[in-house]
Amino acid sequence: MCGGSRGSLRLLILAILCFAARIGDGFRILCVFPLTGKSHFIMGESLMRGLAERGHQVDVYSHFPLKKPPPNYRDYSLAGTLPLMVNNLTYQFLSTIMVQGHSMSRMMSTSGDNICEMLKLPIFQRLIKNPPKNPPYDLVITELFVSNCYLAFGRHLDLPLVGLVSTSMLDWLHDPLGNPHNPAVDTSILSEYYRPATFIERFGNFLTSIYIKYSFNYYVRSQDAYVKKYFGPGLPNVVEMQKDIDLVLVNYHHALSGIRVHTPAIVPVGGLHIVDTNETLPPSVQRFLDRSEHGFVYVSFGSMVRLETFPKHVLDVFYGAFAKIAPIRVLMKIVEPEELPPGLPSNVITRSWLPQIAVLKHKNIKAFVTHGGVMSTQESIYFGVPMVGIPLFGDQPFNVVAYVQKNLAVKLNWQNMSATDLAKAIKMVIENPIYKESTNKVSKLFRDVPMSPKNTSVFWVEFIARHGKRTLRHPLVDMPWWQASLLDIYAFLIFLILPVIYALKRIFTLTLSKLILQCQSNRVKVKRN
Repeated sequence: MCGGSRGSLRLLILAILCFAARIGDGFRILCVFPLTGKSHFIMGESLMRGLAERGHQVDVYSHFPLKKPPPNYRDYSLAGTLPLMVNNLTYQFLSTIMVQGHSMSRMMSTSGDNICEMLKLPIFQRLIKNPPKNPPYDLVITELFVSNCYLAFGRHLDLPLVGLVSTSMLDWLHDPLGNPHNPAVDTSILSEYYRPATFIERFGNFLTSIYIKYSFNYYVRSQDAYVKKYFGPGLPNVVEMQKDIDLVLVNYHHALSGIRVHTPAIVPVGGLHIVDTNETLPPSVQRFLDRSEHGFVYVSFGSMVRLETFPKHVLDVFYGAFAKIAPIRVLMKIVEPEELPPGLPSNVITRSWLPQIAVLKHKNIKAFVTHGGVMSTQESIYFGVPMVGIPLFGDQPFNVVAYVQKNLAVKLNWQNMSATDLAKAIKMVIENPIYKESTNKVSKLFRDVPMSPKNTSVFWVEFIARHGKRTLRHPLVDMPWWQASLLDIYAFLIFLILPVIYALKRIFTLTLSKLILQCQSNRVKVKRN
C-alpha cells in the first residue's frame, strides 16, 4: 500500500513538473480585441482558450472577460468603456442602414475611430509605455476589421502580428498580403452574389470590390492621428501597416463559401468558434422541445438584433406564419419578450437567452429561421439544420445566397414577405428532403478536416511565434503596384510590338502604293494601244 502511494506520489510530482515545464516553454501572447460585438469576440475566445490550454500565457484585452478563465488566461477588462454591440441593434438603426446603405464611412464611425479612441485608456497606456519584460511578449494577436490603429502594437513592440477575420476575407486585405483576388469569381464581402456569372453580376462585383477597397483605404487614414498621438511619431500609416501582418486566420470554409485562392499567410479556420461544451437547456425549454412531437423551429437573429423593436406589421408576419405551421412548435430568442405585441401563437415560446448549440443539437429541431450571420449559420450547418434566411445587412445577404445555391436555405426579404411566404418557406425546408440531405452532406464536408479549426489555428500561431516575422510573407507585398500588375512588362511588350506594327504598316503601304501605280500605268498603256 505504501509503495503504491509512493508510486502515485511520484507520478503526481512528475505530472506537475511536466506541466510546469510545458508552461515554462510556452510563449507569452498579447491578444487585443477592442471591438464591442460579442460575435466578433467568440472566434478569438476559442483561439485564446486553445493557446492557454497548450501552456502559453495569454493576456487578453477585451470587453468580454471570462467568468471562468482557464489557467494561463489573464483578462484585462475593457468592459464599460464603450456601449456593447450586444442585443442593441434596433429597427430604427437597421432601417437607417437599409435606406442609406452600409457605407464605409458608417462602418468607420461605429467600429473604427471610436475604437481607436480607446487607446487613451490607462489600461492601454500602461501597455504601450511599460510593456511586460519578465517575460516579454512573443506575439501579438488582434482582430482585423476597420480599426487598423491596433496594428501599431506589432510595430511598437517589434513582434510578429497575427490577425483574425471573423467573416470571409476582407476586400482591403488582399493587396497588403499579396493574395490573389479575381472579381470575376471571388465575391466581394458586401456583394450579394455567391459566384458572379453574368456580365452584369461580374461588373457589379468588380465595382463593389474596387469601391470597398479604395473607400476603406481613404477613410481609415483618419486613424493615423491616433497612432501618432498614442504610439508616437515614426510609424507607417495604417494602410501601410497592414503589410506587417504575418498571419491571418479567416472564418472561411470552401464547403460553405466556395473555392478561393489563399496564400500560405491566410489560413481558413471556418468553424473555429464552434465548441460543444454539452451545455444544458433550461428545464422549461428542454420540456417544451422534448414534447414537440411534430418537431420545432428555432428563430434567432443573433446576439445583436432586437427583433422585438421591429414594426407591428412585420412582427404580425411572424405571428401569422407561426400559427400556420402549427402543430410544429417555435422557440424564439427575443431580448425583451415583454416588448412584443400581444397575440403570440400558442405554439411559440420566447427566451431572452439560449445556449444555441444545445438547441441546434436537439433531436426534434426541423429548421432555423435566421438573419444569416456567419457564426449562427455555420453552427446550423455543422449540426445539419436547414435554414430560412432573412438577411438584414453586412455580409448576411452573401451568406444566405451562398446557402440557397447549395440547397441549405430558402431566402426571404423581410421588407416584403407575408405570413404565407414565411410559412411556405419554413414548410419547404422541412418537407422537401433535398434541404435536409444537402445540409447533412455539406455538414460532413465542413467537419472533414485534417485538424480541428482550433488545433489548426494554434499550430499556425505557434509556427509564427517560433519562426518570427516575415516567415510567410509573399513577394508581392514588397513590390510596387505597377510591377505586381505587370504594367512594366506590358509596356515593354508594347514598346517592342509597336515598331513591328509600324514597319508592317509601312511595308503594306508601300506595296499597296506600288500596286496602285502599276495598275494605273497598265491602264494608260491599254488606252494608248
